Amino acid sequence: MISEAAMNNALIKELCSGRMLMETQQQFREKACAQEAFEARGHKSIKGLGKMIASIPSHEFFLIREKYGNDCWNDPGFVRDFRKMEPSMACNNF
Repeated sequence: MISEAAMNNALIKELCSGRMLMETQQQFREKACAQEAFEARGHKSIKGLGKMIASIPSHEFFLIREKYGNDCWNDPGFVRDFRKMEPSMACNNF
């Protein structure tokens, strides 16, 4: 029979590894977006779309949108502050 301490240790290990997996995935997404932003720096605007100002992981984009509202990305001050906090994801000035 498995003891309660063994079950607790197994649960703690699972929780820690799950957290580590999430952190690793987030780092991977951020690194991919930083690379995309670096490659887009200096590019001219795309007809009808404007120019790319940042590359944001979708998971983070939706979390921020949920926290600050759907229109936060239309606020130039908010976007400027985001770009200051995450300079590796910034592409061009707007």
